[in-house]
Amino acid sequence: MKKKKYIVLVVALLSLLGCNYEFPEEPEPKPDDLGNLNLEKVLAFGDGYMAGVMDGALYSEGQQNSLASIINLQFAVLDGQEFLQPDINSENGYNLYSQQGGGIRGKWIYRFQNNTAESPALILSNGDPVGAYPGDKNSLNDLSVPGLKANDLDGSDLEFNPFYSRSFDFGGANIVDQISAKNPSFILCWLGMNDFLEYAIGGGTQGNLLSSIEDFENNYTRLIEELVNNTSADIILPNLISFRDLPYFYLRQWNFIRLSNLDKAFAQATYSDYNIAVRAYNVGKPYNEWRPQISFEDNGATLYPQSLVVVDEDLPDATYSDGSPLEKYRQLTEKEMALLSVTDEMVEQGWGWRIPLPEQYYLKESAIIKLESSRNVFNVILFELAEKYPDRITFVDLAQEVKRIADTGKFDSWGQPVSDKTFYEDGVPLEGGLDMNSIFSLDGIHFNQRGNAFLANKVLRGINTNYQAKVPLANVNGYIGNVYSY
Repeated sequence: MKKKKYIVLVVALLSLLGCNYEFPEEPEPKPDDLGNLNLEKVLAFGDGYMAGVMDGALYSEGQQNSLASIINLQFAVLDGQEFLQPDINSENGYNLYSQQGGGIRGKWIYRFQNNTAESPALILSNGDPVGAYPGDKNSLNDLSVPGLKANDLDGSDLEFNPFYSRSFDFGGANIVDQISAKNPSFILCWLGMNDFLEYAIGGGTQGNLLSSIEDFENNYTRLIEELVNNTSADIILPNLISFRDLPYFYLRQWNFIRLSNLDKAFAQATYSDYNIAVRAYNVGKPYNEWRPQISFEDNGATLYPQSLVVVDEDLPDATYSDGSPLEKYRQLTEKEMALLSVTDEMVEQGWGWRIPLPEQYYLKESAIIKLESSRNVFNVILFELAEKYPDRITFVDLAQEVKRIADTGKFDSWGQPVSDKTFYEDGVPLEGGLDMNSIFSLDGIHFNQRGNAFLANKVLRGINTNYQAKVPLANVNGYIGNVYSY
């Protein structure tokens, strides 16, 4: 209750101060502020990161505050061009990650459940189906498609993506040809996150979700070279952010569970027969071939962080003394990751200690290595494409910008922060958790309004440098982070 009072007080003070503070006047734009920019026909192309997916869904307010929208709002200060998006026309939108149960699910929201709650709960709102775009697709500037991969550029596997047909036509010309036909003068292109991220979100359990390096290179090279050869557009090409720097992968430590002495004793007893069978299996085998036992740390004055119990199908087959199959259980190690999909409600029900977590709820060390290796090579491919066409492509390092903010939200299982730095832009604190000042939205994967404004400024600085332009930066103070409701 005190926390809510403090929030209300802070908001009231900020409102009072906002009434008295006079922001400096923006200088009047001049004709030469555009530098070498040709903004006659701006197109944005990419996946949900460009389209404005927030809080797990594509919804109107997120779309209106997308990375593409914010950048073009700043362009409009100088050239006044309209930027048309395929408006989803939905308050809560359609959730890309959670459609279980009856009805259609929309965005996640923070909501206090009652007047005595000290912190808000994450609630899944009611959503809307994704309908056809009623306007003229030929007039669209934003061609971003949530869920799109570089490997989808031929359009052959997009019939199951409800967002694709809102911007592109099936049959006939492929995606790249349809973009080229619009004769763009400037392209914001950010694509490739889903080529490794879908695999990571699912715990590395579906190998087909991770694009091969060969396919990624072939498809991305074809995209860029056809745009370079078939249009006169300059291209902005950001790199790909590490999954390690997204809250979905770092807010849950591998050993985040705390157990009371009673629960710990119950959990240990649960695996008593299992451990006996494991010890029997290990007899006479080299140490590196042993199956691990399940054990929990003793509590002291503070409850000890316990590593999660999981299912690992890669463990060797073994049996109990009666010949029945021995389950493939073990505990996570410090080189592995629990995912944000492990909810507090699941832990209360016993998942991760009394009931082993299935493989889709964590990332093995081998999957982590594979993911980082793939992303690193993908980024090299993007960088080399930019170097090949230096007069047409501007490479922007967004990954490093996101990492420094993400580190402020990373803690070990004892609550010790990874970074003690604080970052501000326009007087606004930027944080890496999922609280009010975070740059990340409530899905822990995409950015919120504030995060998009922060990234937009990084892109705009690169544009201003490379094109001798003076596009004004976005006022990050004018974009919200994560909000609480009642």
